[in-house]
Amino acid sequence: MTETATNSASDTIVSFYDWKSKQKESDTTSVPVVAEEEVATSLELEQLIPHIATYIERMNFADYKKNEATTIKLNLLETKRLRHPLDVIIEEDDEGFIARVVDFSLFGCGDDRIEAVDALKFEIESLYFDLIEDDNFTEEWLNIKNFLKELIIDS
Repeated sequence: MTETATNSASDTIVSFYDWKSKQKESDTTSVPVVAEEEVATSLELEQLIPHIATYIERMNFADYKKNEATTIKLNLLETKRLRHPLDVIIEEDDEGFIARVVDFSLFGCGDDRIEAVDALKFEIESLYFDLIEDDNFTEEWLNIKNFLKELIIDS
């Protein structure tokens, strides 16, 4: 978290320097203010406030979006292809990420989104291979088996 704060602060400072270099005229009547080894006038800082506010809003929105669930279309498994994509929801939890299939109850977990999706791909293929071996299942599992047989290209 400290690293993120440091990066955000340095991004703001870099943005300030970029902004300052784009200014055509400097106001010599305003009071100089020292900011991270550079000198800026109070007027320049005052003009920069709306830009800083916009930057902070963007960062807060990015953090909000980061914790939001994401939906993807899964077209490939580890070794198999799908006839049509599966809808997968990826959500963040306390310990990492969970990717789950919308059409039936199966999920994969990981430290990041990619790991969670890869784990889900493995679980789908494993389930498919297990279900293909036998027909001695409940009606619910037989429905999932038929769904996977129609979905997965077995070549």
